[in-house]
Amino acid sequence: MFGKTRFWMMTILAGFAAGIGLMAAPGPARAEIAALVIGIDRYSRINPLQGAVNDARDIADALKGLGVRKLRLFVDGEAERSRIIATWRQLIAETSPDSTLVLTFAGHGAQQPERVPGSEADGLDEFLVLADFAPRGPGTAQRLTDDEIAILFKEAAPRRVIFISDSCHSGTMTRAFDDRAGKLGTRAATIDGVPVDHIEDDALPPPTRAALQAEAEEQPNVTFFAAVADHELAPEVMIDRKPRGALSWAFANALRGQADRNGDGVVTKGELEAHIRDSVRMALEGRQHPQVQPRGRGEVPLIDPVAARPKPPSLLPAVGAIPLRILAQPAAVKKLAAGFTGVEMVGTEGPALVWDTGSGEVISNVGDVLASIAGDPAAPETRRRVQGVVDKWSLVLRVKAAAEGRSLALAVEPGDRDYRKGETVSLDIGGNSGTYFTLINLAADGTVNYLYPLADRKDPPQIPRGGPYRLALTVEPPFGADHFLAIASPKPMAALQRDLAALDGKPAAAEVAALLNRHLAGQPVEFGIHGVYSTAR
Repeated sequence: MFGKTRFWMMTILAGFAAGIGLMAAPGPARAEIAALVIGIDRYSRINPLQGAVNDARDIADALKGLGVRKLRLFVDGEAERSRIIATWRQLIAETSPDSTLVLTFAGHGAQQPERVPGSEADGLDEFLVLADFAPRGPGTAQRLTDDEIAILFKEAAPRRVIFISDSCHSGTMTRAFDDRAGKLGTRAATIDGVPVDHIEDDALPPPTRAALQAEAEEQPNVTFFAAVADHELAPEVMIDRKPRGALSWAFANALRGQADRNGDGVVTKGELEAHIRDSVRMALEGRQHPQVQPRGRGEVPLIDPVAARPKPPSLLPAVGAIPLRILAQPAAVKKLAAGFTGVEMVGTEGPALVWDTGSGEVISNVGDVLASIAGDPAAPETRRRVQGVVDKWSLVLRVKAAAEGRSLALAVEPGDRDYRKGETVSLDIGGNSGTYFTLINLAADGTVNYLYPLADRKDPPQIPRGGPYRLALTVEPPFGADHFLAIASPKPMAALQRDLAALDGKPAAAEVAALLNRHLAGQPVEFGIHGVYSTAR
């Protein structure tokens, strides 16, 4: 929990961090976009996935919306090695040098000891796992290694290349995943739960000198987005009630115009990077941290033209009833479900929240314990507190939907993980065009903590444009999920702030939603929301 009694004075840091390199001013509009889109759920020998084909089809639909005609979509067994390589080279032959080529892969990734000693800084070769891959014998050929991909990209020069790899190799979660949420799995290849990390009787020849050189070189025509850092796992999650990969989902939305923050019809590298980072962070509650290479070059145009930026939805779009699963004896579930509002009772398929009546814990669909509610599950006070969690989660989802087209950049330091009592958390806020600023915290049970501005501290109602701004807070019980809700507006928000301050200390998440709609409707406000998780263990 983070209340104003533990709220440290905001320190405004001057300017953005230095070091973002810029290239020359953008040139003429790109001649065309061509794309190869791959999604694999059905693997013949390793663990299957559930959302990779959804990802591929969504990205393909978004590209079609841009008028892309040279589009190749391969799903499951269609994604065969020789066909992929031949198709990529065909797209190169069919496009002019000023074109943009897009390659997206949703599926498993894996690692193996480097095939040429000394060729990799970490001693490992990475590869994309194709549908008929096997770790031994002829099936080992059904993979694409990092050095092979590098030389394919080099062949595409000077065409601009955007590579989206929604896969992972190995690692851990930033926070422990609670299996009561119904874990969908991760995009790291395994056989019977054992990671695929060795190749025997390799059917692929060793990499050529040209391939190794291509991988070692910086290729200025390539922008690469990876789902996670090497030490993290990329989970599959339910997004819009479908299994998905968050990176692919964010990229598809970027193609639909959500990344075009200034509305000029062009998505730059900086805009795409910010959109993907912020969207994935919100969707996965900070569990996943997409990576981009190269660094800098923020003004380079990547998608030109892009779809018209969608008109922002109503201030807080409706999200419908929250799918709730209750873990209890079957005979008791129906009785316990009676009386809740804003919920849809579900079984194992797609719950947004899981209430474990035995432990008293409420778990989110991304595997976080949101709240621990002790007491008889049939008691009115227990049910009231569970209702508070539901109301809060509904508000969180609505703010996330609103923020997709008008997001503030929020980040937690020292990192996205479970925190314990007494630890200090720093919340960095940036990317605001509006200068009038409001901040509240929503505690685990939906209790509102009004944080900024406070009259008794003489906080100014305005903050400088752009950020970053740093808030330092100390973790105290109750433990679970806190969510910081930040609002920036070009207009004063005195009436909203007065009404929010009146809710301080009350479990009133549903009332917050009503206040935001009442006071901010029709204004070009920006939202940011970020979860911080704490535990007594």
